[in-house]
Amino acid sequence: MELKQAVEGSDVADIRAKTEALETASRSLADAIYAQASAQAASQPSGNGSGGEDEVVEDADFEVIDEEEAAKS
Repeated sequence: MELKQAVEGSDVADIRAKTEALETASRSLADAIYAQASAQAASQPSGNGSGGEDEVVEDADFEVIDEEEAAKS
């Protein structure tokens, strides 16, 4: 709210000071959110929740077939 009021004025130094204060507060909030998300991610088991089994990923080739084109042939 203070920044909004400062922007409506013409004091450039005040606008810069209020902008920097907002950036500092925003950075602190972002750091806290990131730390909380990191802590939650670290406390959760890895995997897809299927009892700790490793997920098997297989590489495969595939071909997309247009059904309308196949019907015309």
